[in-house]
Order: sequence, then structure tokens, then C-alpha cells
Amino acid sequence: MAATYVLTIDGWNGLLERINYLCAHPSEGCDPIAPLELVTAPHKWSETDIAAARAKLVEICEDNVFYAPSTGKWLQDIIDELDSAVDNGWCNCEPEIPCCIPTGNGTVWVVSYGAGYWVTMPYWQIIEQYLYGNLDYSSVEAAMPDGVMARIVECYPGSSGWISYSLHHDHWVDCVYQDTWLDGGGKRGEEYWSTCEIDPTEVTYLGRLPSIASSYAGGVSVGGTNYGSYGWTCNYSYDYIESRWYQTCQIGYFECNSYTYYFSYWNLFTCH
Repeated sequence: MAATYVLTIDGWNGLLERINYLCAHPSEGCDPIAPLELVTAPHKWSETDIAAARAKLVEICEDNVFYAPSTGKWLQDIIDELDSAVDNGWCNCEPEIPCCIPTGNGTVWVVSYGAGYWVTMPYWQIIEQYLYGNLDYSSVEAAMPDGVMARIVECYPGSSGWISYSLHHDHWVDCVYQDTWLDGGGKRGEEYWSTCEIDPTEVTYLGRLPSIASSYAGGVSVGGTNYGSYGWTCNYSYDYIESRWYQTCQIGYFECNSYTYYFSYWNLFTCH
């Protein structure tokens, strides 16, 4: 004859409380479910109690299977199966993939000018290059975590969204120099420029763009040029090829404004 195990009210409620804790604290990817009601004295256990506990544990994990008969007295096997199912906890809980681009990097195969190479870049840049038409769907899907690309397409079937882009305005004064030999050989006659002052500003805008966005854009406008009759600043250098000393003096400048537009990320798809 199979062993019996008689639970007190406190003992049965203790088992129900373990089940209810699972109901309120599911694993990631599952939602909480309604708890079981505790019993109060006087209470006579029945098959309904057993069926309710089993059904709740199956709701928590559909892999739970109970073989002990629920008829007759409380068998030890019945209690053991319920305890074991509680110990199993939740199952088949899969976190829902969010409707955004996760953080992290992926590696994609890029073809440029007939040559191919692997490039590792942030996920948002991979999506960005897909939007520009530089990567196909299969390449992006392979580079992203499993299911992410399909989820993004599911969430945003129109394949369009808000792209954040920045306007960079750089203003600088480019210096013009002239060199002079110091040993009586006259001027070298070379004028050249290099950046000697820069004052950058940046403004970020948000704009709605189509799924295949335009290329990066930029422009430079050159302002007035000013030459002086003498060197404003001078320094001395040695030409090791000519074995001669020369003087370098700034004789002028020209102002330059640079405007650069570039897209930084697809705002709707960025996880926060």
C-alpha cells in the first residue's frame, strides 16, 4: 500500500504559499499570474485542492506532469510531485525582444570597390547602413543578436523613423606663411597654409527621413583673404636637406567656414 502523508492546514498553506510566490515572481519573459487561495479551518481536503494546485503549477510550467492518482487519501507521491514541480519553477519564459536597437557591436561583410572585408561596428550603425542601402537584410540579420532584426521590422513595418543628425559648423582662420633663407640666399618663395585657429560649434537636430537616407553631406565656404606687407609672427627652422637655416613668417590668413551634416542614429530604434 502506498504511503500516506497527512498535511495540517499550516502545512498545506505552506505549500500553497510556495506556489503563490512563483505566481508573483515569474522569470524574465513571463507575466505574473493569479495566486491560489489559502485554506482556513475547518477545511476538508478534496481532489479539487489537488487539481487546483496541479493546474497552477502547469500554468507556471507546462512541462510539469503529474502521475500520482488524485483519488483516495493524500498519498506521499502527490505531495512529492507538487514539491518537485515547485522546485522546477518557471519554464519556457523568453524575454520579449524590445522594439529598439540594443547596445553592443556586430560584424558585417562590406563590399567596396569590388573588394570585401569584415567590419565591426555598433548595432545602431549597422541598422543605419542598412537604411542607407549599403547592407542587405540578410547581412544585418546575421550581425545582430538572434531575432532582433525581425523584431524591428515587426515593430516598424514602414522601415522609417526619426533619425537624429547633427550640423557641425567649424570656423577657423587658416594662416599663410612665407619662408626666407637666412644666409643671403633670398626668399624660398614658398607660401603654404595650416590651421592656426579654430572655433567649432555644434547644433543637433531631429528630422524624419525616408528609410533609404541620402549620403552624408558637407560644404566649405572660404571668406576673405588678408595679406600683410611684413611677417606677423616668425620662427626659425633648419632645412636638413639644403643644410641651411630659414625664417618662417606668417604673412596672411583666410577665413574658412565648414558645415558638415551627418546622421548619428535612428532614434526610434535606440534602446534607452
